[in-house]
Amino acid sequence: MFGVNAFSQIKIEDVGDNWRFKVTEALVLIKNIDPHKYSLLVDVCKHVSFWNGGFSTTEDSKTIMISQKDMKFNSINNIAAILVHESKHLFFLKYDCGLSPNNEEVVCYRYELSFLNQIPNVEPWLIGNAKSKIKYYENLD
Repeated sequence: MFGVNAFSQIKIEDVGDNWRFKVTEALVLIKNIDPHKYSLLVDVCKHVSFWNGGFSTTEDSKTIMISQKDMKFNSINNIAAILVHESKHLFFLKYDCGLSPNNEEVVCYRYELSFLNQIPNVEPWLIGNAKSKIKYYENLD
């Protein structure tokens, strides 16, 4: 079963509300939709945790922190998009690519959007959010 392999590669906190299972479902989705993005994710991420902040982020060079707010959307596609997006940030941390913070966000949202565009019947608000964030960060530089 894939879930066992995911746990051996990435530690997912078990905080209740079935969040660990939802993250595992998102990992399966990423692996099935885009094996290259999944490979990058398992290369750079060793830990998924949760926090009460207003947005999902990275905590250190190997941890993705998913916000409680994002988990409450109850969308596996959203969780997968977060993992894909934040894994790109971890990649930049690991390989020190030297992008400005705004350019890094543009690249990460484009990377996320390319993933979302592959998901059949993806929620339109996810596509809209990624496109809106790309425009926002492009206009800051």
